[in-house]
Amino acid sequence: MRKFGKLFFLCVLLGGISTTVFLNNSQKDQISAIAKSKPSAPQNPDVLNIPNSAGEKLEFQQLMRSLSDRQLSKLPIDEVIQVVSSKLLGATYREGLLDQGETEKLFVSLTKFDCVLFVETVLALSRNLLSPTPTYENFVQNIQEVRYANGKLDTYCSRLHYFSEWIRDNQKRNIVRDLTTELGGIPLNKTLNFMSNNWQKYSRLKSNQVNYQCILAMEQKIEIELKSEQLRYIPSAKIKSIYPLLKAGDIIAVTTDLKGIDVTHTGFVYPTPNGIGLIHASPSGKVKISPDLQRYVERVDHAIGIMVARPVN
Repeated sequence: MRKFGKLFFLCVLLGGISTTVFLNNSQKDQISAIAKSKPSAPQNPDVLNIPNSAGEKLEFQQLMRSLSDRQLSKLPIDEVIQVVSSKLLGATYREGLLDQGETEKLFVSLTKFDCVLFVETVLALSRNLLSPTPTYENFVQNIQEVRYANGKLDTYCSRLHYFSEWIRDNQKRNIVRDLTTELGGIPLNKTLNFMSNNWQKYSRLKSNQVNYQCILAMEQKIEIELKSEQLRYIPSAKIKSIYPLLKAGDIIAVTTDLKGIDVTHTGFVYPTPNGIGLIHASPSGKVKISPDLQRYVERVDHAIGIMVARPVN
């Protein structure tokens, strides 16, 4: 069976999230404090920097109007995520969106995504629709909360670059719940050091020693955490066996056997009349639905299974 090429399996770390392998991204939380060199001046983590884009705000308002007749605020979050994600079908896949410029700024888009940015945006929109104040400012705040350690935008290293760490950090704040263990996940024995070992692939690392040192410290911190909280995954061949336990909106993270990295792609469970599919920003070019989750994962080069996290109402 034909496998997807290298471009695909680098969506998370190099395509834009952080989220995990070959071309661009990053993460973590108060790591600059333990970095070996003096960190760059941080932004005030308590002040939300609303992106100054009239276009994005207009897109948001148009999307909200298109959803206004659905009475989504009365639905559980899994149903809201399915409706919201389907509204973005056909949107453009684009790499490197979070790494534009020299400093870390809050990037928001409703028209173009990498795989992690798509997950973050749909989750933020859905939480916004279920909130007492479904405003653009609240939506942007939700983006910041899920993308950065402890929900605080500080430096480059405050971004949650490795997706297993994204899950762990958001679980601590009751935004998602990691289901991998209870779904039968087995140990994923990994040392997460892809970014520091491949620093030349990241524009923010190859030209900035401070960023490199703080990423190195972040990876060392993760290694300590994993000694007491081991990573787990569900092998590809067993994905179909958990279909009855999955819900719309469950976050799927495709795990890999590539050295130094945990996850290479992300998306949401999307039930169809024919079974369990995956809605995701695909490196093939756009947001799409792959009709069978297990079959899709089995076709991804170097994929060995999945992690599953469920958004919390």
